[in-house]
This record gives sequence, C-alpha cells and structure tokens, in this order.
Amino acid sequence: MSQTRIVDVVNFMPERVVSNSELPSEGGDLSDHAFFAGVHERRFAWPDYTSAQLGAKALEKLLVRNGVAAADVDLIICASQLNDAFSPGVGTAIQYAVGATKAAVLQVDNGCCSWISSINTARAFIDSGQYRTVAVVTVTNFVSRLEEFQKAPESRVLGDGASATLVTAGDEPTILSIHEQAFGENWGALKVEPDTVEGMEIPYWSAGSGALTVKFDQSMLARLYTVTMEQLPQAVDIALEKAGVENKDIAFLITHQPNEKYVAEWRKRCGFDDSRAHDTLGVYGNMFQGTLPVTFADALDKKMISPGDLIAFATFSHGGELVGSMVWRWN
Repeated sequence: MSQTRIVDVVNFMPERVVSNSELPSEGGDLSDHAFFAGVHERRFAWPDYTSAQLGAKALEKLLVRNGVAAADVDLIICASQLNDAFSPGVGTAIQYAVGATKAAVLQVDNGCCSWISSINTARAFIDSGQYRTVAVVTVTNFVSRLEEFQKAPESRVLGDGASATLVTAGDEPTILSIHEQAFGENWGALKVEPDTVEGMEIPYWSAGSGALTVKFDQSMLARLYTVTMEQLPQAVDIALEKAGVENKDIAFLITHQPNEKYVAEWRKRCGFDDSRAHDTLGVYGNMFQGTLPVTFADALDKKMISPGDLIAFATFSHGGELVGSMVWRWN
C-alpha cells in the first residue's frame, strides 16, 4: 500500500462571475440545451489572470494554508488548459512566481484525466523515494479566452478555475487505489481545434486558421454518452475493488461534470444518491482537468469531508480515449 499522503487540496476561483444572462444569445433560448443544463453561473479568468498567474495564486494559497515554504517543494506537476503560449507550458512560470527555487517541473496533458494522472505520478515519485513534497497544480483558463466559441451553445457549460494539491510522504496513506486506462479507438471523437474558415478546415499551425473551438455533432454526442456511461461506472468499480472496499463504504462520489444529465446518470449507475455525492456544476461549470480537485476543495471548505471518510473520484477525457478513477481515505 502506498505511503503517499494527500495533505490538502485548495481551489482558487477567479473573481469574475458570469451568469447565464450575461452570455451571448445568438443561439436563442438555450435553457434546455444538453450542454447547458444545470449551470447557472461560471467563473471567467481572462483577462484578469494569465494561466501562470492563476496557477501561482492556487499554489500560494496551498503553501500558506499548510505552512510549507516554497523552497521545500521538490516537484511541481502542472496541468493547464490553455497555456499562455503554444510552448512552453506554464509550470516553470508558476515555479518561479511562488519562489519554489529547488523544485523540478513536470507538465501533464491528459485532458480531464490530468489531475488523477498527476496524483498517480506524484505517488510514484514519493513511493520511489525520489521526492518527498510534490505540488499538483491544475489551471483552466479556457472559455473566457475564446470569444467566438462563447457564441456557441456548447460553451455554456464551461468555466475557469485553478487548484493546488499538496502530496507528501507520510505514515498514514491517503491513496487506496488509482485506476487509469486508455481507449485509443476513441481518439479524435472530440477535439479542440480551429473553426472552419469559409468552409475550409485549416490546421492550427497554418496561417489563416480560424478561432479555437470545441467541435460537436449530434452523432458524436450520442456516441460519447454511450461510451462514457459504460466507462466511468466500470472505472469506479475497478477502483473500489483495488482499494478493497465496497460501494456502501464510500462517503462521497465526485465525478467529472460535463453537464447535469451526465452527472445524474453516473450517480445512478454507480449506485449513489445525491446525499453521497458532490458537484459544483451549478456555480463553476465544467473545468476540464480542474473539476475534480476544485470540487473536492469545495467540499473540504464546506466541512463536508471528515477524517476517515472514503472518497471515490472518476473522470474521462475528451471523446472517451482516457478514463481515470481513484479511492482516498481522508486523514
């Protein structure tokens, strides 16, 4: 069993609250749109924060709250969407901003599974003895930057935010199990890429490409629903089995939150009612790789989590090409 301990998880949410009434309405009444239902407001980061600034704010909050000196951090694992430049990522900018002068930096890009992948990576480094103190940072600075995409109904569920997780070596392990699996056959089902220009698809690296957008079509959405409704409950079952616990032992289930329909159906299929689940969909929307940690931090701040509670997490990435789940015993 891993001796890796999750010490704390915090979120840092941009101050700008954007309600449904403030969004562009070119699509007409979107209240019944599948990718809008359940979200009443979200946070926009840009232009108030770059991704590096947003991540640094989250990490600073984590270090101050736990009395950890930045110089004592051995490794920062960062997952960001979008970075402030095509390359490099913002991990080293965050490291410099907080004064973590001794820390190495690792960038992770596994989409909405990035936080679980980062926790798994931190655990491997700590269990191997290479590092003792690791910070995992997620940054979502996406929808506020894509003004053209904001006109599309599919953008309504998205929001911005950041998180930071402190992972250390300890005597009482937090992580009971982690499961990650890839389904390469689903690659490309959902992509972030330039919109068409006069009917032409121009690659993002070419001159004249369109504004970034998330491309949806009805057949893809139907397939995505079918795939993820099988993948995510299965991943929860695997994580529970690996941890040696049963469904009834879990205090809270926290899943990805693409929209209201997905969240409700996952809970039903996993055997959880709302009293044993938590989400922040209504106020923060879907934050990609930041959804799970931001939501867990919200539960911590609301004192919903008690020492000894078992927490199950599950998510998928993009069109279902990656799935991740884990079980923690909070201590």
